[in-house]
Amino acid sequence: MNSMPATRFSDQKHGFRQIFSDPHWLAKVLLGGFLLINPFLVALAPAYVSGMGPNWVKQVFPWILGFNVCSFWFPLGFTYEVLRRARTGRGLQLPDWEWSVLPRFAYEGSVKLVLAIFTLLLPAGLWMGACYAIFIAGLGLPPALLSLFIPPIMLFVIPFCGVACCRWLDGASVLDCALNYKENIRLFAKGCPDYLIAAAFIVGVNSITTAFFYTIPFGAVFGLCLVDTWFGPIYAETVARVGEKPGDPRRQEPALIET
Repeated sequence: MNSMPATRFSDQKHGFRQIFSDPHWLAKVLLGGFLLINPFLVALAPAYVSGMGPNWVKQVFPWILGFNVCSFWFPLGFTYEVLRRARTGRGLQLPDWEWSVLPRFAYEGSVKLVLAIFTLLLPAGLWMGACYAIFIAGLGLPPALLSLFIPPIMLFVIPFCGVACCRWLDGASVLDCALNYKENIRLFAKGCPDYLIAAAFIVGVNSITTAFFYTIPFGAVFGLCLVDTWFGPIYAETVARVGEKPGDPRRQEPALIET
């Protein structure tokens, strides 16, 4: 008999299994989502921005925003550790939330943010600006249609950012990973089909998990963890095929977060 059904989407299924095999995966994702984008911030933002909310919203919102500014580094670092474990194939996929690892999470979260600015946000912003200039300002289409152009660019910039993050794990400097587009594109092109398939899955998953608005923070953390379980092995296989050096083991296997 044809064995295709047993292997169909095996990599994607394996990514989900890696997450769900952790008995505490839900608690870890919920805590990460709460720290990434405080749900109270999401709930109160419309009333605060519009100025139509009660006075207590105006008083409380800045404090919640300040807390969020201080906390969102940690889940970014948490997902970076997920990527590291997927890249090396060692350890449980989801790390534990422990006080001792928070400094590393904060540091690596800042690294991930810098890389995301130049490899995800900047290309996406340029793309959306070009789409606005051509279709909205130029052709006069309704501005509401601009959201239709988001998924196509995310299909490319999400794995492109993942490549940059993996390069940092392999010992490259932050600036080189963020600004060396030639090298990032070269490694992205080597695994392009696999990256695009994984990115297509995650764009679809995120569209579902963020559909209820208040679940946006938790869907974002779950999506980051899930996509990192795919991008890590893809990058590792790509590097092995092209004969790259194994990188800096101090970044690949930090002794601080062994579980």
